Amino acid sequence: MRISIVTAAFNSSKTIRTTLESVANQSWPNIEHIIIDGGSSDNTLSIVSEFQHVSKVISEKDKGIYDAMNKGIKNASGKVIGFLNSDDWFANDFVIDEIARNFEGTDIDAVYGDLEFVKNEDDNNPRRMWISEEYKDNFFSKGWVPPHPTFYAKLSIYEKFGLFNANLKFAADFDVMCRLIAKEKINTKYLPGTKVKMRLGGATTKNLRNIIKGNIEIYNSLKKNNVEITKFFFFKKILMKLTQFKL
Repeated sequence: MRISIVTAAFNSSKTIRTTLESVANQSWPNIEHIIIDGGSSDNTLSIVSEFQHVSKVISEKDKGIYDAMNKGIKNASGKVIGFLNSDDWFANDFVIDEIARNFEGTDIDAVYGDLEFVKNEDDNNPRRMWISEEYKDNFFSKGWVPPHPTFYAKLSIYEKFGLFNANLKFAADFDVMCRLIAKEKINTKYLPGTKVKMRLGGATTKNLRNIIKGNIEIYNSLKKNNVEITKFFFFKKILMKLTQFKL
């Protein structure tokens, strides 16, 4: 089974080597690694060229990370597709092996696992642990969502139910998972254990304005996908996130 991994990048020379190495070191033999570069002006592409495992590189201006992810889906040939951002890396060399084996001979449409937030690749003490769980029908109403960098779905699912909404700036990952899991009821499986490590920070939590805009997009996504918005939804969502931080 071929697994396609899409990495969206833009001026990522400081971090992308770790991302590339973590894909190159995966034990699963059939991986298609697609780099969607937004027209970097640093030496991102030079670093990418050092790695022979990379299957395809597309470098051109895009409309943001979700537009880049859509390009990746459209250029993927694997049965299953996932996304590894250019400042993220796999927790170990057997992540894709575990993911692939859980798709083989089953009717599973998507899998996901746990995520660690760290300061850098040498940090062995996670600052935040995003521990997920098996999905239940009312979870999105309570502020639950799987960690998107650990979410791997069949390519046919995106072809059937649609790609990322590139008009969204902060929450298109939430929106697509809400649509697929809560609205379309795809068959998912939770794989316990850390699958991806991510550096702390990011556009969505960069400042209060982005946090507010992201939550507005989440609210609109819930309404669009006919998910009940329970009382104190955002309070529950914040509380859930706060419990993930390590003191």
